[in-house]
Amino acid sequence: MSPTTLGYLCRRLGPVAFMLTLVASCASAPPAGAPRAHAPRAPAPLVYTIRVPAPSTRTFDVDVVVPTDGRDSVVLYMPIWSPGMYTLMSYGDRVTAFTARAADGAPLGVRHPDGGHWVVQTGGRPAVTVTYTVSAPRGSNLSNGATDTSLVVVGPATYVGLAGETSRPAEVRLVLPAGWRPAATSLAAAPGGAPNDFVAPDYDVLADSPILAGTHMSSAAVTVGGVRHRWAYLGDAEWSAASAIAWLRPLLEEHRRFWGGTLPLHDYVFLNIVGAGPGSGVEHLNSVAINTNGREPQTAEARFREASFLSHEYFHAMNVKRLRPVELGPFDYEHTPTTTGLWVAEGLTSYFGDLLAARSGLGDTHDWLALTSRHIRDLQSSPGRLVQTLEQASARMFERIPPNQRVDYYVKGPVVGLVLDAHIRKRTDGRRSMDDVIRLEYDRWSGSRGYTAEDFARTASDAVGFDLAPLLHTLVASTEEVDYAEMLDWFGLRFAPNDDPARAWTLEVNPAATAAQRAHLAALLAPSGRR
Repeated sequence: MSPTTLGYLCRRLGPVAFMLTLVASCASAPPAGAPRAHAPRAPAPLVYTIRVPAPSTRTFDVDVVVPTDGRDSVVLYMPIWSPGMYTLMSYGDRVTAFTARAADGAPLGVRHPDGGHWVVQTGGRPAVTVTYTVSAPRGSNLSNGATDTSLVVVGPATYVGLAGETSRPAEVRLVLPAGWRPAATSLAAAPGGAPNDFVAPDYDVLADSPILAGTHMSSAAVTVGGVRHRWAYLGDAEWSAASAIAWLRPLLEEHRRFWGGTLPLHDYVFLNIVGAGPGSGVEHLNSVAINTNGREPQTAEARFREASFLSHEYFHAMNVKRLRPVELGPFDYEHTPTTTGLWVAEGLTSYFGDLLAARSGLGDTHDWLALTSRHIRDLQSSPGRLVQTLEQASARMFERIPPNQRVDYYVKGPVVGLVLDAHIRKRTDGRRSMDDVIRLEYDRWSGSRGYTAEDFARTASDAVGFDLAPLLHTLVASTEEVDYAEMLDWFGLRFAPNDDPARAWTLEVNPAATAAQRAHLAALLAPSGRR
């Protein structure tokens, strides 16, 4: 029984039934010295072929060869949500013309019991081919798009999966119009080097690897910490890919320093969809898909805002993709998860994203204070902060809650990160910080299991040498107002006095700050160095 099978049975059967199954398995094992059976063959992959029909249809077609292992029927599904997008999507509603056929072309029966599932009658054949059409109205980091010059493939909106078999490998083949450039993606190239032919070890990686292709594409790369990082455009951009990735390099170096060595990434790609709307990003295992205008930021404020945004998405490669709440993996694409940990996954990612952007030299103290002030201002102007806790906001992420009854973990999360950081630094006289917390969390919980809320609190306390649980409870599990006094005092800051509500809660260095306080702020924003 493979480790993968053991894990699957434990999750599905529960601990007691799993142990009975394991005992039975061991009892039936051959005696010592008996000839060993050959290792089981690797499962046959799902093989997807994507074709772009007449672009005016704003759709593309998918053929998938589905291994059946001799079963009389197989159940296929489309996800109802997408990791990194905490919104109910129900992608099956965007699928039409779903048919199945045998290798000889004979049609096979298909039942469609609900919006996201199809049951294919295989007749015991070893493999069947399923064909369907997916909606692709407008390519962005959130949705598929197909035009006469471009293709955007978003994994969960594109690939049907075999129910209960997310560990099965996959291959993706793109059939593109003549004259199109090779596709950009973080998926590995298929053996043999055929263009636009990729492989994934399982459905999680497949779904987590967007693909861009089209007639107008450009890219450039730098190597940081032994990892190639590419900046790839789909569409015409004024800011060249070479200039953009060169500008970003100090940020990548700072992230490498923060984590203390080579990052566990594979050929990381910044996938830029030009003209797809307001700037936003969705993180993936070895890439980020972002909407851009393709223009270089022109002011210091705009450059730092861009650096912070990209820093947030890049930090996600470690925090949420490799370090995650236990409920966010292994992924169940047929049911939405419930976790209280998004204040860590998103909120602390925002905190460190801003901080590392400043530490990289792509911004200064003024830039960082301005962005942090905006977080505090947005939080303090939100009535929902007095109604909902951070943990509740996370646990109800898929619900539609009126703005005045909810708190945003993207807003309160970085504020909590700063308040915690100041408290830790003061209690340890600068010997420990939130840097130590997130690093130890990663060291302990970045494996296959993930962390619970209790795990996170206990590990945070271990990282700093004292009990952080009471303050954590106040900040994330209560609706008490955030107390900024300790943070202001440690870093020598104040809220600037003014009568303009639009500029309320604006942080500035206190003119009366001591040399020690100014040194504390300088230490916070200095380039990272692992102790």
